[in-house]
Order: sequence, then C-alpha cells, then structure tokens
Amino acid sequence: MYNWSVQNAIVAFVDSLRPHSEQHHEMYMNALYNFVDMQSHLLTLLGYPPVG
Repeated sequence: MYNWSVQNAIVAFVDSLRPHSEQHHEMYMNALYNFVDMQSHLLTLLGYPPVG
C-alpha cells in the first residue's frame, strides 16, 4: 500500500527547493568539477599522463 504522509513530505521538500534550483545546480556543478579536478591531480601525481 501507499504511505501518503511520506509521499506528501517528499513533495513538500521538493517544492521547497524549487525557488533555489539554479543555486543548487550551480553548487552541484562546482562540487562535481572540484571532485573531478582533484582526481585528475591525484592520478597525475601517481604517474598517469594528464588528459587534454
């Protein structure tokens, strides 16, 4: 069966994020870029050649 109170809580949470979706997207992209950049530096330190 369905737990409507949990579903309603999830919908309310998602709706509360909508006005700031651009900021959340920007934070996500920055975190993703920083993570990939850090891994690239780590692999370069371990001797792998840098990729374009």
